[in-house]
Amino acid sequence: MKHHEAMGDRYWKRWGAELRTLRERADVSQAALGRVLNIARPTLGAYERGERRPRRQHAVEADEFLSAGGVLVQMWEEAQEGGEVPQEWRDFERTELQALTIRGFHPTLVPGLLQTRDYVEAILRNGGWNKAQADRLAQERADRLKNLEDTALTFVINEEVLRRGHGSSNILLGQLDYLHDLMEHRRIRLQIIPLSTLQHPCPDGAFRLMLLRNGTLIGHEQYLSGVNVVQGARAEQLVELFGHLQGEARSPQESMQLVDTIRRELR
Repeated sequence: MKHHEAMGDRYWKRWGAELRTLRERADVSQAALGRVLNIARPTLGAYERGERRPRRQHAVEADEFLSAGGVLVQMWEEAQEGGEVPQEWRDFERTELQALTIRGFHPTLVPGLLQTRDYVEAILRNGGWNKAQADRLAQERADRLKNLEDTALTFVINEEVLRRGHGSSNILLGQLDYLHDLMEHRRIRLQIIPLSTLQHPCPDGAFRLMLLRNGTLIGHEQYLSGVNVVQGARAEQLVELFGHLQGEARSPQESMQLVDTIRRELR
């Protein structure tokens, strides 16, 4: 019982951390948000520290006021379920070794497993990482991809990801060359949602789905405050969302042709 409660407490701490991140991003004080929710500032502070569990109505009102797009409500519902996700599933780098399939979407970046060393370094340099740290992360990701040779890898990204430079056009070109090689050798299945798409499902952030060898389906959703692990009904919702993304994306063959087109433009 104590272990179950501790797992639930971690969920509420993540919910509180997300609330604080969204509030600060919106430049809203605790006192101001407290007035919106009709609670005292110390109570809101306890919510953000995960020391008190908010009512669902507070999650709904905070979500609407902070324009969170449903994130706070969704995380509240997951926390309310009691945090039944095993702790080891939170380490997706270890969990992916058990996966039969991995599906992923990222709205703004090339997915981590598919990034070149230069691409990684350009992104992390803006975050204050040094070259040695970036090199180490890039090598770790390359090693992870090698360890997934028997895993079916499917990704969906937006076309603007292929056109957004990080560092220089040469870095972007190198990244596109690498994606082309992975696609050409059927190492990955990559589908691209074109800029002209009018019915984009518009997920709030990046996510990945893993079907483990024991038949378990788990998901990792990326929020402002970190990564949340889900299973059950929420994981099934992500499967449906991924299907919608694939439906709006070009086929793998058409996607490779689009990559080639952008490569030619950059040369």
